[in-house]
Amino acid sequence: MDDNQNSYYQNKKSINQNYWKLSTKTELETHFELFFSQRFNFPSALVPILIDNKVSKDNFELFVDPKIKNFLPDPNIFIDMDKTVKRIANEIENKNPIGIFGDYDVDGATSAALLKLFLQYFGIEVHIHIPDRFLEGYGPNISALNSLVSKGSNLIITVDCGINSHEPLKELNKTDIDCIIIDHHTPDDDLPPAFSIVNPKRKENGIEYHYLSAVGVTFIMIVGLTRELRQRGVFEKIKEPNLFRFLDLVALGTVCDVVPLKGLNRCFVKAGLNIISQRKNLGINALCDISDLNKIPDEETLGYKLGPKINAAGRIGSSDIGVSLLISKDISKANELASKLYQLNEKRKKLTNNSTLEAIGMVESEKNKIGKLPDFLFLVSENWNEGIIGILAGKIKEKYNRPCCVISLGQNHSKGSARSIANIPIGEYFLEALDKKLLVKGGGHDLAAGLTIENNKIQMFKDFLISKVEHAFQENELVSEISVTSELSISALNSNLMDWIKKLGPWGQGNPIPKFLIKDVIIKKLVFFGKEKQHLLVKVSDNSGEIDCKIFNINETAFSSVLEKNKSLHLLGNLVSNEWNNKNKVEFNLIDIMT
Repeated sequence: MDDNQNSYYQNKKSINQNYWKLSTKTELETHFELFFSQRFNFPSALVPILIDNKVSKDNFELFVDPKIKNFLPDPNIFIDMDKTVKRIANEIENKNPIGIFGDYDVDGATSAALLKLFLQYFGIEVHIHIPDRFLEGYGPNISALNSLVSKGSNLIITVDCGINSHEPLKELNKTDIDCIIIDHHTPDDDLPPAFSIVNPKRKENGIEYHYLSAVGVTFIMIVGLTRELRQRGVFEKIKEPNLFRFLDLVALGTVCDVVPLKGLNRCFVKAGLNIISQRKNLGINALCDISDLNKIPDEETLGYKLGPKINAAGRIGSSDIGVSLLISKDISKANELASKLYQLNEKRKKLTNNSTLEAIGMVESEKNKIGKLPDFLFLVSENWNEGIIGILAGKIKEKYNRPCCVISLGQNHSKGSARSIANIPIGEYFLEALDKKLLVKGGGHDLAAGLTIENNKIQMFKDFLISKVEHAFQENELVSEISVTSELSISALNSNLMDWIKKLGPWGQGNPIPKFLIKDVIIKKLVFFGKEKQHLLVKVSDNSGEIDCKIFNINETAFSSVLEKNKSLHLLGNLVSNEWNNKNKVEFNLIDIMT
């Protein structure tokens, strides 16, 4: 094949309207293949991963087995860190109560839990407040802050929030109570009044550690705090705490906040998964048990098994259940809380499934009405729980490969959430709409954003977004492409390749799992499975062998129209290890199909 043919596979779109991008093997890759194959028995199919991560002969072993000590920065490189650890150390030495205000998602829960467990080691009384999503909304509010003060706290620490909470912190600043902000969200140019602000995204810090989660920043802070306490001679009386035992919480929050799994984050998750496998945290252990976990925990376990259950509390239940579980010291209490989270997540899944069906019906109706799929999907319903609209927007965006905004209609004001695609910076659009007074609140990132809106402005906001997206489509050829790591035969999708994929992980945002193309496979068998037969197992073969492919929630995909027995297709997917019933079987997780 020439370069043009390799750039986009067959120059045609897949079932999911993607191009598959293949690269021509370079001289460097050929050289790497020979060296790493001979030196480490490394599969040539994964050499592109090494190239993408700038791995060389000199740092190969460090990449495969990264050590936190090689990536952890001196905490004091962050502005206000020295001031922060000294202030908290004073409270520890004086045995004063400390208040913690955390966000209601997994990153917030793990940050609050990490900080409380560390402070409790020194006998400090710690009070945590996690806001109610519906009654309090996101971030600190003066009522909750005053409640923490009333419990004896002279110092309040916000984690995973606070960086844009100007008004409540102005009120608190009128008192003699100090507030420390530990956050990772993008700040305004004008910072809120606080004793200190530790945030890698502060302009003074540069961009090197922008990728950290809040729990990662919190961990770095307690590393600095431990050093400060050591210098004060605190550990002459008590044993120094083993900070590595907290990495299970750091890994959980890092994966679930979908931050890039590179550099220090990758080290956090790799080490944290090892701690989780040792089952040290009673809460995480209980959550693993109730999730019927039958394999060694991996990043998928955190992102798809444990994280959604903790998030369910903030979405449709009591926001503080998650953090209560993570700090639990009693097995029976941990099991009780894990059971509550399981039940809430089951309810959340039902709400999401029902809402997804309604949303798909709306999109299909609009598609039939105008004769094509709209460039932008704007969906409004009074039936949708505002706690699940972010998930709903994501599902619709994935199904149709279109930017999507979902509005949960309230009485006078409504909440909304959006998910976008490449070249449609939805967060910028929301900020512009906020400047135009179309929104009460709004903002986010390029691919995800949230809002609060007055009902009488919904149509104007919809028209504004449609015009922005239409302009973007006119200005750019918005091509969605998936990078293919390697083209392989089925026989090459074996356990040795799977073992190396595990070694090179964890995989996730910023470190995408290797994707393989298998050409001209024949469908041998189709079997539906799951409680509601919502998943599909497809057995396929080529000239070299056969493999099982799984498609979860088949009705939410576009695949059912092309899957027929004896049909020949090209498949794109990633390798997974099925460890059900102590078996270790390599399977293919189907991502896309080309006819």
